[in-house]
Amino acid sequence: MQTIKGNRLYVELGASQVRRRLKGHGFGVRKVETAGRQRAVIIHTATGQQQRELESLFRDVLAEPAHHSSLTSDDDRNFQPRATIPPIQTSRHPSC
Repeated sequence: MQTIKGNRLYVELGASQVRRRLKGHGFGVRKVETAGRQRAVIIHTATGQQQRELESLFRDVLAEPAHHSSLTSDDDRNFQPRATIPPIQTSRHPSC
């Protein structure tokens, strides 16, 4: 599935409620997707003044992205990936 290009704005509202608030405004919104129960993500291409207006429209319900809430920037810099286990080598014996 192709991902839509643009910035993402996460809000604590259902997708249908977000669409109602956006009605009549442009702001470069490309798509509104659900991000769970009573959460939505607005994919937009707004910059500058339009981005500030879009954020002010949802200022009372702005949310942090779910995947960034558990890690801080210090944790990201100090992250050490776990060692990977090499795949098991199987030898092929000709069948009799």
